[in-house]
Amino acid sequence: DLEAYEASKAEDREFYRDANSLAHGGAGFQPATEKLEAMVDDVLERAEKRNKFSRRRPELVEADVDYINDRNKHYNKKIERAFGEYTKQIKENLERGTAI
Repeated sequence: DLEAYEASKAEDREFYRDANSLAHGGAGFQPATEKLEAMVDDVLERAEKRNKFSRRRPELVEADVDYINDRNKHYNKKIERAFGEYTKQIKENLERGTAI
């Protein structure tokens, strides 16, 4: 609220204090309750959005299990992205049992 800021700056002589000022920490200033309530609502809304964003990804039940833990699962996904097209034929041969 720029108008309220300008009004408080005009009425307070020590709005911009220097190092020699005896006023400490803005003593006596109380923000409006509706401004505080709006800030609290905004903070709670942001926390709720943050909690919704960080969610657990569902597991695919029909997917083949080729890992022993979550870290190994992530590693296997990275390897598949990098080398999957090159190892496709080898994997098919292993599954059929015709690998040399």
